[in-house]
Amino acid sequence: MFAKISVAGIVKDHISTLKNNRTDKIHYPDIFLFFCLPAILSSLMLYAGVLLTDSLVNGLITSFSIFSALLFNLLLLVYSIAEKNPDSTKITDQLEIKKNAQRRELLREIYINVSFSILISTISVVILLTYFLKISNCFFWKVNLCSFQWLLAAILYYLSIQFLLTLFMVLKRIYKLLAKAFG
Repeated sequence: MFAKISVAGIVKDHISTLKNNRTDKIHYPDIFLFFCLPAILSSLMLYAGVLLTDSLVNGLITSFSIFSALLFNLLLLVYSIAEKNPDSTKITDQLEIKKNAQRRELLREIYINVSFSILISTISVVILLTYFLKISNCFFWKVNLCSFQWLLAAILYYLSIQFLLTLFMVLKRIYKLLAKAFG
């Protein structure tokens, strides 16, 4: 029923790009950097009392929305570059075949990471919009709903840091791809 909207494949594929290129195995320092470090930093931000204000929420909604649109364009650009990739069946030079395979793999990883960034951005916008749902009475069946705002803030800090880190990784990979094309 939910197969058409499941994003588990995007997350799984993103994690698979966090590998050591030499060994082709998951690189655990990358897992720490992209998943554990944002949790630690968001926890420290909450502990330090960094709160979400309405102006910060508005700025984040605007930023994530703009980045989502730009990243969708980048997805199309990566797709068009991948489509223009020379047909490897016509190439006989082994070095050229290896370069083509590396280029296609780099394009695939960029595509996956950009898709993951769009996912993070979209989830963040939805959570940010729910932040504006102000609760008039904090208690509902003995549950303090005002503490829910802290949970939203923690999730938003986590996703924002993860988004920035993934964006830096995409930038580096695109730089690497284009540096090879120009150099």
